Amino acid sequence: MRDGAPAGVRDSLLNPLAIYLLAMVLLPWTAAPLLRRVVGAAAGVSEEVQHAAVSGLVLVLQGLALIAMTLAHALGPRGLGLPPRALGLSRREWQDGVRLGVAGGFVLVVINIAGSRAAAALFRLLLGQEGLARQLARERAVITELFQLDLPGPLLALLFFGSVVIAPVSEELFFRGYLHAILRERFGAGAAYLSGALFAAAHMYLVHFLPLAVMGVVLARIYERRGTLVAPVVAHGLANLVVAASLLLARGISPS
Repeated sequence: MRDGAPAGVRDSLLNPLAIYLLAMVLLPWTAAPLLRRVVGAAAGVSEEVQHAAVSGLVLVLQGLALIAMTLAHALGPRGLGLPPRALGLSRREWQDGVRLGVAGGFVLVVINIAGSRAAAALFRLLLGQEGLARQLARERAVITELFQLDLPGPLLALLFFGSVVIAPVSEELFFRGYLHAILRERFGAGAAYLSGALFAAAHMYLVHFLPLAVMGVVLARIYERRGTLVAPVVAHGLANLVVAASLLLARGISPS
């Protein structure tokens, strides 16, 4: 890698698969019903607010679980026992990482906009307008819909925290710091394309698969260039911030 980036990590691909399924599938499946009962017990809370609160809490719990499980397995004495730098956890030249991350974040925004439009045009030809509309409705993220609702300030803050801070940190730690390192050990320079494709596949989108895969490749290249997670985390967080802020501004509410 360039600029002293960490080398590959030797580990079975079954381990990242297990960590992802536990944190991102099993945890919300088991925690969401309990959270609904707890939030639903609050007097005078509408169903819309209850749904937003549960979704925001699940988003944060998912991210925290993904971070905890990845660190425990990769760094823990009962796991791989790696040094933190092996996962890109280093403050080396962090100022340069922030600058690269800001530039990369705007690149991600352009890819997201242009790629989504190109993908929609392609699938419009394949599925027709009605088929495309149905598929896009299935792919619309719950958090995206929540940003378009008239929610109390604390709930909007929770959604911002989950999508702009927790999600970028947890996903970059897992997909770039951990999974990308495993793939690089096995496949060398082609790991960026594989990790990008897996990053997109994990979101379970069809129309938006290609834009997400390209974004994943860009994030992997940013990580390889600096060797720390600072740059991809900043880029990912900035891209999510732009999306969240645009959703709020689109309905006439300032994110501040």
